[in-house]
Amino acid sequence: MLFAIVAIGLGLAGCGTSGGSNGAASTEPSYVKEPFTHQQLLVEQGARLAVSDGCTACHLDAAGRGIAPSFASFAGHRVTLVDGHRVLVDEHFLRAGLLDPGEAEIKGYDPAPMLEALKRLHLAGDPGQVAALTAFIEQIGPEPPPS
Repeated sequence: MLFAIVAIGLGLAGCGTSGGSNGAASTEPSYVKEPFTHQQLLVEQGARLAVSDGCTACHLDAAGRGIAPSFASFAGHRVTLVDGHRVLVDEHFLRAGLLDPGEAEIKGYDPAPMLEALKRLHLAGDPGQVAALTAFIEQIGPEPPPS
């Protein structure tokens, strides 16, 4: 996500260019000239959604108030569900949780705010938003441990 924001900002600001108009070859870094991959675009879209839809208010809380799992320490980790099962937070878990959060409630968190937020967002009717949010959450989390 940070990569996408930095690259967009650099491209718009003209950073990395030679600055001259003498026709000399451009010295732009490749990440400014090359188009974003599909995955990078999904992460960027997911970041925008997470901020604009208010997800970050609870999921990026640095004070650690325990309202919701932090995105930064969520993907790639195992969580305990209210039924006692421990599961890996991976792409499948994230997608399922965004589509039907009541099916896999995480122990220690009140599910009501998440259920209400997802009802308001109508994610079940927009698989593109689910894919984007999933990509963003996975991007800012750690790499999953080896199986």
